[in-house]
Amino acid sequence: MGQIQIIVEGMTASGKSTIVNLLSERLGFKVMPEEFRDQHDLLSRFHHDRKWAFPMQLNFLVTRFAQYLCASEEEQYILDRSIFGDKVYATLYYKQGYFRDSQFGCYLTLYDSLLRYTKAPRLLILVHCPFEEIMRRIHERGRDDEIAAGEEYWRMLYNAYAPFIDFVKMEMDIPNFLVLDLSDPNFIHTPERVDRFLEEVRSFFPDRFEGAEGGEG
Repeated sequence: MGQIQIIVEGMTASGKSTIVNLLSERLGFKVMPEEFRDQHDLLSRFHHDRKWAFPMQLNFLVTRFAQYLCASEEEQYILDRSIFGDKVYATLYYKQGYFRDSQFGCYLTLYDSLLRYTKAPRLLILVHCPFEEIMRRIHERGRDDEIAAGEEYWRMLYNAYAPFIDFVKMEMDIPNFLVLDLSDPNFIHTPERVDRFLEEVRSFFPDRFEGAEGGEG
């Protein structure tokens, strides 16, 4: 089995997809986007009725695990979110009473079992963004399900992500972390800042970029 090269984590609307696409275009990684099979429309159901939290989260967990294994078959992929971040959501839902004790126990048993078959990525990038900017972006892109979830839900999720680095360190032996502040929406349009970020990422992959012109490609 190969190894996931980079995982980009962060809550909804923090800028994950922007960074994933940047790393793919400028550094040549293959993109394995956030994707889930939701034939029963569980996400939409959950945003309107919290009783769907448990089946929705089990669906996400299993799908993200399958996606992780698929991306691990060759050492080329970058992931937009992963199985590690999934537990942040499940723990939050349990604390809010959306899961019963027995359901959370079932989730943890499955999560721990699947984690034994996942190899840590070479680099995990955590994208951070202030809550006010998160909410501005959610309203700007205008997705009905996200808006219907309400500000209180997004604030709870934002707070749940705060200790994410420490959370993952307890779960997996991931040697390399990078925290990226995307509070400024103009980051992606500022070449000097983008170049500094890309150079920092390249430093974690000396074998991949050594000798390459400009370190890209």
